[in-house]
Amino acid sequence: MESILNLKALLSQAMEADVTALRQFLTTNPGQPLVAAGSGGAGSVADFAALLYGARGGIATAVSPYTLNAYSDEALKTSKLLLVSKGGHNNDIVFAAKRGLAVNPAETASFTLSTGDRNEVRKLFVKAGSALSFDIPGLTVQDAFISTQTPVMYFALLCRAFDPSVDLSKYRTAPSVPYRLERNDGTPLTPADFQDVRSFVVLHGSWGRPVAANLEGKLVESGLCPACVVDFRNYCHGRFVFTSAHLEDSAVVMFVSPREKDIAARTRKFLPASTKLVLIETEADAPEASLDLLIRSSAFFFDLSEVTVTNWESPKNPGKIDKRQPMWVSFMAEMKRIGPLTLGKD
Repeated sequence: MESILNLKALLSQAMEADVTALRQFLTTNPGQPLVAAGSGGAGSVADFAALLYGARGGIATAVSPYTLNAYSDEALKTSKLLLVSKGGHNNDIVFAAKRGLAVNPAETASFTLSTGDRNEVRKLFVKAGSALSFDIPGLTVQDAFISTQTPVMYFALLCRAFDPSVDLSKYRTAPSVPYRLERNDGTPLTPADFQDVRSFVVLHGSWGRPVAANLEGKLVESGLCPACVVDFRNYCHGRFVFTSAHLEDSAVVMFVSPREKDIAARTRKFLPASTKLVLIETEADAPEASLDLLIRSSAFFFDLSEVTVTNWESPKNPGKIDKRQPMWVSFMAEMKRIGPLTLGKD
């Protein structure tokens, strides 16, 4: 993993970055709801921001830019908006920025890792005279088709924004044993034993929530297999039936912080002995727990990609699906035409 995730460089940069302005935006007036939005890999970053905002006592949700358009102007005016995009130039986030700056300029912020000429969102904030475009300068973050380094950088920056005293230096070196693979009866397994897995159920509790979403994205976007993301309790409300019906070709991933040790153990007690398990654990019970789990789950993804000969940097597209087709539709014009969801007033 060291050759894929340059943790030393990523964490060193994140620890030196100035996140004072971002922290002020996220911690001032915590009683105001936060709506965080991002597409693709940025979606899990938005979810992490929402999780931390909630842990600090606020109400927050993470949505896609497309879903953001369903909110009325009145709803957006009562909330803080945080728009996450590494480069700040995809149509979705540009439209979200235009709308946010139009209806709630004083409480709309962007969070990007680019200060280059392609950052259209940054240009919009400069034009609007807004200082809420948090574009961290001087960062070197390289990604291929699937974002692997970018989420690590974002998670580290958000950890520091919400907890300035946090020491992230320990994460500059990959853990020697990032995860455990075993059958539910304790029989050790290897990544090769997961080659024939056709679906994962990804269980999370607290700090694992945004990481579970991130792993689901990696598995699907690489073409490996689908994954169902669900918390430990909802798994017990019926989702376990899928595992029961697919013991031969499915596996269960458990994200475990100290908060989930008990429920994870109790969940294992009702699973069949042959259930394949991926155990991704952290001893931290703080925002850095999510960063730790992200690094560890990335190691599992890279190892699984290796044994299945999956090129996550440039996945195969045998169906020749062209994502540019929907992009050719005038996205922003269409959103303006249909407008947000509304209910008739009495």
